[in-house]
Amino acid sequence: MNQACHNVCSKDLLASSSGRARCVPSSRFVCLRRSHLYSKHKLGVRFNGSFVCTASPSSEFDVDRPPPAEVKEDSLGPRDDDVLPESLADALKQAAEATAEAIQRSNSRCQVEILLTEFWDPISGPIFPNRGDQERFWKMTRRFLEELAGALQMSGGINAVYPDAGVAAMLSYQWQTPSAEDGGKPLPFRITSLTDRNPVTPEDELVVVACPDPQGAEECIKLVRVTGEQDEAAGREARPVVLFNPRLSSGDVGLGLNARRMRENFTKRFTITYSLRPINDVGSVYRRYPGMWKVFLEEEGMSGRYKLIAEKPSRPAGDVLDYIIMEATNGGGMNGTADVGPDGQRPTSQQQQQQGLLNQLKGTMMSMQRFMKALGR
Repeated sequence: MNQACHNVCSKDLLASSSGRARCVPSSRFVCLRRSHLYSKHKLGVRFNGSFVCTASPSSEFDVDRPPPAEVKEDSLGPRDDDVLPESLADALKQAAEATAEAIQRSNSRCQVEILLTEFWDPISGPIFPNRGDQERFWKMTRRFLEELAGALQMSGGINAVYPDAGVAAMLSYQWQTPSAEDGGKPLPFRITSLTDRNPVTPEDELVVVACPDPQGAEECIKLVRVTGEQDEAAGREARPVVLFNPRLSSGDVGLGLNARRMRENFTKRFTITYSLRPINDVGSVYRRYPGMWKVFLEEEGMSGRYKLIAEKPSRPAGDVLDYIIMEATNGGGMNGTADVGPDGQRPTSQQQQQQGLLNQLKGTMMSMQRFMKALGR
């Protein structure tokens, strides 16, 4: 990789800098990957799913920066995938705005999920395969907190609770002193940890628990309970608590049935205000409060564009999500049209039967994979 491009990636981008990179002359920095963050044409160019880096003196987090003059808007008209974020910074901004709207509508328990394949494994949780990944991962939480404070017009009173004292101490040391990079402004939040003796106080107006893990699940549940008890004792409405990228259960940690149910019941009390979950390398499950859950798949022949194949009132997962994807890839989808061949002819009954058997086999294999994964939990 070109050294200059590598330096920019390491400093300015939260996304992973792994994989093959190419430098493309442009006035804006872009580092995208097919598996996340939906590289639309106005953001940059993507070559065969590999990274595309374009150098720029401004940061990818400069969300107010206008598009480069040479980049023109798509002439396709309004599209369903226009709701998808154009960058990680845009995703964090959307998440903060959606969460702020939910809080203003009296939702006191909110949950945000922005799961990037470079930083996140569904079973093991956060992963940091490259140097600088951990710093970029925690910086993502800071950006969300700052955006949320701005959306709620809060200059203080926010308590950012991190998984353990070590992380909290490191981030306090790195962030608490205003720097020129931050514009000299103090943080709009204070930093504590789940392992502190009193992580939340009655003076806190908003509590954000950043990336709680299975080891801290009990402390996370206790924190929410204590927050509610403080509010009840003070005779006031419940203060909002936000879980950012929680992972309270894991295949790496064996749990009894009662413990698993307790954690599931705990998370069910939270409204998912924003969710961005990749579907392998082909699409994503997306939700922005108060909208519906949407399933997108990459659109063939249109690089960087995605097709809306389903909308659901609740999160599509497991067999439901498998069925939605299989229907869409076999010619179904939101319009329910049947698959046709290259010559425009519908398949014969024998071909449909063969395809049906293949789909059943795929569904069985997917179910077995989930069953084996559940056994390891």
